[in-house]
Amino acid sequence: MSATQLEVLTAPCEHAPQEPLDYTLPPLIVPDDPPRFAKYALLGAAFGITFVAVGMPNSFGIFQDYYENTLFPERPPAQVILIGSLASSLYMILGALTGRFADLFGYHTAILVGTVLGVTGLFAASVCTEFYQFLLSQGITFGLGTAFVYYPAVSVSRRLFHRRHGMANAFVVSGGALGGCVLPYSTRVMLQKYGLAATFRTLGYVAAGMLGCAYLTFLLLDPRKPQERANSPTEIMDFRLLRDSRFLVMLAATSVAMTGFLPRYFLITPSAVAQGVNTTYAAWLLGLMNGLSIAGRLGIGYFADRHGKLTALVASFVLCGAGHLLFWLPAVLGHSQNDERAVALMTVFVVFVGLLGSGFVSLIPVVVADIFGADNLASKVGLFNSIVGLGVLAGPSAANAIVSSSGSGDDWSMAVLFSGLLMLVGGLLLTRTYRYL
Repeated sequence: MSATQLEVLTAPCEHAPQEPLDYTLPPLIVPDDPPRFAKYALLGAAFGITFVAVGMPNSFGIFQDYYENTLFPERPPAQVILIGSLASSLYMILGALTGRFADLFGYHTAILVGTVLGVTGLFAASVCTEFYQFLLSQGITFGLGTAFVYYPAVSVSRRLFHRRHGMANAFVVSGGALGGCVLPYSTRVMLQKYGLAATFRTLGYVAAGMLGCAYLTFLLLDPRKPQERANSPTEIMDFRLLRDSRFLVMLAATSVAMTGFLPRYFLITPSAVAQGVNTTYAAWLLGLMNGLSIAGRLGIGYFADRHGKLTALVASFVLCGAGHLLFWLPAVLGHSQNDERAVALMTVFVVFVGLLGSGFVSLIPVVVADIFGADNLASKVGLFNSIVGLGVLAGPSAANAIVSSSGSGDDWSMAVLFSGLLMLVGGLLLTRTYRYL
């Protein structure tokens, strides 16, 4: 064989089949596990983020009482509650965008953007005098800030603690419970002693300190950076999960349940006062519920790691709905102004739902990661929360409208029934997800 023939035989074929092009978005670079110190520092930073992002909106009941009785007595409660609903639900409604932002540009970048927005909203509220100004600052601007910082916080635990994801994320979200325990009392005291402007400024300094420290921790210790695509742009939104039957069933059931989730944070204090409970004790009920939910979330996280994430989520929804119907509903029935009976039933209610019915907040990211994979987790959880968040936004206003539509204006029974049934039915519907696993 001549040299020319050998070159022809060994030359690459111009028409040889090529490797198929991969048009899917590559996962983020997954580095070696960070050292133990970095793991726990990042977990602590995420805890601090939820303390601000979840704890402050969960304390809105104190602001609501101040606005309705002092600042805007002419405004109907349904309008006032919209401020707190926006602050509490924008992080969910905007999750498809802000969760994707965190995956594409890095968790530390998302935390920086959210810190600037959240702190700006609080300081802007300190100089507000009109209702629409509080709506824009305390409601929308602060809500936008929480939307950016929340998803890095609830997503980072999955790659730090694979086998104990339930417990780790329960610890992260317990920051919001601790904030909801501490901040109502602090806010009430500050409003009484120093006024609204100083209260907002103080909360702004607290938010700046905690979120600023979280940003620096993620910037220095979080090794995961987004991988850039060389040949094609990355997708801003990713809706592929909407073609998955498991995702759609879980989404529908959770949307029903979460519509009934938020009203208790807004209505437990005024409903207790309407039944003759002392105003100080009524505010204490909200703090007790948030404080006990720390133990409740850690407990349900422990249960989830050993007996199944989805099972734990279903149980949490069902138990919370049952607590509404078994304890809170009897407390507001009868209008007897029997404060001792109301105190007993409402105390049992907040203890019950705090310990047994608060785990779903931490479990949703855990279940999403368990069923649909942990790559680009912030995007997946954000997409899920964007749709569920519409119900979260509507729930408090709907419950408050039910109360306002009653003849006396203080009939809370139908609102409590509304919230409890939604959570109970949603939890039972969620069991349909098992058939697709």
